Amino acid sequence: MSHWQLLELRPDADERSIKRAYARLLKSHRPDDDPQAFQRLREAYEASLDEARWRAQLDDEDTEQLIEPALAASEPALEHAAPQVDIPIAAIPPEPSLEQMQAWLAEGKERQVMDALRHWLASDWLLPFERRDQFEQSVLDLLESAEHWSAAFFEGVCQTMGWDEAKGNLPCEYWRWDRFIRHCELHAMEEGVRNDLARNDDDKALGQPAALLLKPLSDGRRRALADGFTGHDWQRFTQLAETIEYQHPELPERLGVTPLDNWRDWLPAATYRPVFVFLWLALSLVILPSLIGYSKAKGDLAAMLVIPLFVPGVLFLGLRAYRLWSMLAVPMASLDVVLSRWLLPRRVYRQGAGLLLLRHILPSLAPAALAYAWAGDVLWLRWVGSTVVFLGTLYFTNGVLRGGKLSIWDRAARAVKARFARLPWHLLRRQGVLICLAAIAMGFWVYLRSRPGL
Repeated sequence: MSHWQLLELRPDADERSIKRAYARLLKSHRPDDDPQAFQRLREAYEASLDEARWRAQLDDEDTEQLIEPALAASEPALEHAAPQVDIPIAAIPPEPSLEQMQAWLAEGKERQVMDALRHWLASDWLLPFERRDQFEQSVLDLLESAEHWSAAFFEGVCQTMGWDEAKGNLPCEYWRWDRFIRHCELHAMEEGVRNDLARNDDDKALGQPAALLLKPLSDGRRRALADGFTGHDWQRFTQLAETIEYQHPELPERLGVTPLDNWRDWLPAATYRPVFVFLWLALSLVILPSLIGYSKAKGDLAAMLVIPLFVPGVLFLGLRAYRLWSMLAVPMASLDVVLSRWLLPRRVYRQGAGLLLLRHILPSLAPAALAYAWAGDVLWLRWVGSTVVFLGTLYFTNGVLRGGKLSIWDRAARAVKARFARLPWHLLRRQGVLICLAAIAMGFWVYLRSRPGL
């Protein structure tokens, strides 16, 4: 392999191209990693440089033969000129200085910094390996000292300097490199969030997830905004909030905003199953004494077996009625938030993300009224049963509204499932199986209670 092939150049390459190729190949042929490869590269560089200078010298001699007569006439005037000191170019660092580049980068003049880097890399100053390595470290220090530079600027620096993570050609340790990558991600995310907030200022239908999390909205406005979210909007909202919380907590400060501190409370409920199960059990227990008395009076125990099916049917109709009520309550979110902020405790109101008077409190009176009516002639059961049903409905509704926070019961269930993962717990996930088991157990208990002598 010739010295031109080793430098990946054509035989007619000039001195400038040789120096640039040598500087580029130095990054992959370090003397401490492979001394022999570095020595071959150095010999090829010197041989190519000598040949290029010899070729340039021949061209100069031809030129001198043409201009010597013209110079002969001007020689007497130059005999008494001051002597010139020839300073090697390689002994003088290029301009602009690193301090000037740092000032430019602090002012956001990324284009000037890129031009300066290219000028440095094309100079003879960086031909020695030690200077090249020192210059790379200076560029890294320059990036670390500046707070604001774009991901596009960093990509341009990497291309100019020849840094490539995929090829393993890094100028520093991986932990230090990761900080630059994280800075790029932070800058890209900052630009994206700024654009979303700006779009939301122009059009309220755009950038809503970022606005819900970062804009200083009133409780009523935030509640109305959240009510219009789709599943995709909630996914983007959650992703943005988690990224800020776990990866870039400094982003709100860079944007000059304060994020929503209780963002998990605003996530939609995953399921209302706890409310359904509570109402089914509570209403079944309330109506049970009345049915026992009726069955004993009529001598017919068949009515007892209707409880497990009758109560879920009523709850199913109640769920449909609640959906109709929600269609009326949701448009009145502003009024609902104002009334709830005045009348409800802060721990359940939660800036409009928790229980609301019109949306949750008033509908909870419906199952309480059923409990009062189904209690029969037992006076204490009327008041106790209806109160328990009302407060229990609010308690479990408040629990499911804390969408992103697991309740103590959910955490306990997860712990049990993790410990007994090999058991067929999946069979108990079906509501139908639970209802059938409860119906069998209740029917057996009623049968035992209705037997004479018990």
